[in-house]
Amino acid sequence: MANQKDNTNDYEEAPFAAGMNFDLKEIEPFLKRLSSSILDSGFGQDEINTIQAEINAMKEDNEEKEIGTFNVIYRGQQTKIRIQAEIHIEDIEKEVVLYMFSIQELVDLIDEEMLKTEDERDI
Repeated sequence: MANQKDNTNDYEEAPFAAGMNFDLKEIEPFLKRLSSSILDSGFGQDEINTIQAEINAMKEDNEEKEIGTFNVIYRGQQTKIRIQAEIHIEDIEKEVVLYMFSIQELVDLIDEEMLKTEDERDI
């Protein structure tokens, strides 16, 4: 049994993240969309609330924060998504740039979902 390979050590984060600007109200629907569209098991309500609370606590223009690393299931395998946020404040409006780091294949799919979300805004 000692020779059994631990798949969690196979995790290799892609060199680039998927990233996009969001209004605060768009973050929860986007995370729920990822959880139902490309992940077998993704962000639960508690995790979404934690992410939202961390972002809400950010007050400085251009502030960057490591939100956390979340375990998800993608194609039947456990992997991780690390989330980092940067905020920009114009007048009183807070915009969030959400960066999502994971394995390359998943980053590419998250990026596609972000593009779809951006296209839907323009409709």
